[in-house]
Amino acid sequence: MTGTALDVAQRLFDAIENKSVDTVAALYADDVAVWHNFSNSEQTKAENLKVLDGLTKNVAHIRYEVTERLLLGDRVMQRHLLRCKVEDGEEVVIPACIFVTACNGKITRIDEYLDTAQSTALGAAIQRARSAAKR
Repeated sequence: MTGTALDVAQRLFDAIENKSVDTVAALYADDVAVWHNFSNSEQTKAENLKVLDGLTKNVAHIRYEVTERLLLGDRVMQRHLLRCKVEDGEEVVIPACIFVTACNGKITRIDEYLDTAQSTALGAAIQRARSAAKR
């Protein structure tokens, strides 16, 4: 399935919200590079899918609240609030900006900028929910 970069990006975000890591894998080109501001390094397809798999298994609900989305040729720039609810209902909101590059219906590159304080807060919320569930 092809489409504009906007179409491909929308399929990516829908797949993550639906916790379908297999769909994300199908959207990624084999040589996709996923760069993050907090590490200033690139992840391979396998590395990024492992992170997404962990996220989808450790949160009850994921939703993107899009505040801005622009098509820039074969790239999409999106600013959003990533809203993640853990099993006990606590919600953590992560402000982020992401650039998704797509060619022939496949994602070839992602550049993601996010607030690491909030991603750390999400990890802590997941741990609290796990601890509460064990009691």
